[in-house]
Amino acid sequence: MGLDNIVYETKGVSNKELSKALEPLCGGSFMTDDNNSFRGKVYSDLNKAICSHSLYDTNEWTDSTYTQVVHDYEQLIEDGVNEWLAEFNKIDNRWSIEYKEEEVLALYNVFKLCLENNWQINAWY
Repeated sequence: MGLDNIVYETKGVSNKELSKALEPLCGGSFMTDDNNSFRGKVYSDLNKAICSHSLYDTNEWTDSTYTQVVHDYEQLIEDGVNEWLAEFNKIDNRWSIEYKEEEVLALYNVFKLCLENNWQINAWY
């Protein structure tokens, strides 16, 4: 079973900034021309290592959760993403995917857009 995470208001979000932010990420099964989802299962462990919040629980995220997630990503970006990723990819990466800085920045941009626009992410699995 997989996990797709969908950014939504009361319906799926169609937004050019969001589409651009999602480009580096592995697309979800709900991929449309609007590009409003990503394969959460691919990034779940990475995200949890960065901010201690599970992508499987995004239905329960509040504004304060998004604020904390964005803050944690900003701290990682400030401290040095590539150094952290080198360690994560070598030791903690159970998927054996070589995660890249652009994917971390893409996740950060998605979460920041959600926070700024009061969007939610629906975990569908």
